[in-house]
Amino acid sequence: MTIHTPISHADRSLLPRALLGRRPTRVYVATTEFRFAAGDTVAFGDHVAIVMTRSRSAFGREIYYIQLITGDMAGRPFRTVEGSYLTACGNPYEDRSEASPRS
Repeated sequence: MTIHTPISHADRSLLPRALLGRRPTRVYVATTEFRFAAGDTVAFGDHVAIVMTRSRSAFGREIYYIQLITGDMAGRPFRTVEGSYLTACGNPYEDRSEASPRS
């Protein structure tokens, strides 16, 4: 006589693969475009930097690889930064004396 017992969580690995439930796979789809393009000038804290490349993380966050051009680099001119820490910045090399008239 065969007696069937319920399968506990510890015995799950003994079931055939077809009977095991699938774990849900989370896919984070980015619905918006990147905020900055490669070559854009951005501000990272009190530093000015240029965006070298960009990518998305598995969670859909924007990851930027930047090169610092002003400020104390502490021996690390290249950084990897999340997009929320960057803000748009003008060109630090342009001559601003002609753009803003002084009277």
